Amino acid sequence: MTDIDRAIAALFPQGKEGVADIKFFAGSRSDVTAEERAREVVRADAQIREGLTQKSETLDSALLTSI
Repeated sequence: MTDIDRAIAALFPQGKEGVADIKFFAGSRSDVTAEERAREVVRADAQIREGLTQKSETLDSALLTSI
């Protein structure tokens, strides 16, 4: 199973509700491959499942006001 397959399974589990809103920022890199992005999704999913993350209700507005 590739990281792309794992990312799809994590974001859109069969028979369950999928992700409603998720954002990944490439930073200064514009040449990110699908496999690299999928690897980030898999890593983020593992962090969420292990309780290593915090939910943010203000991330979008903070990003928009800093532009």
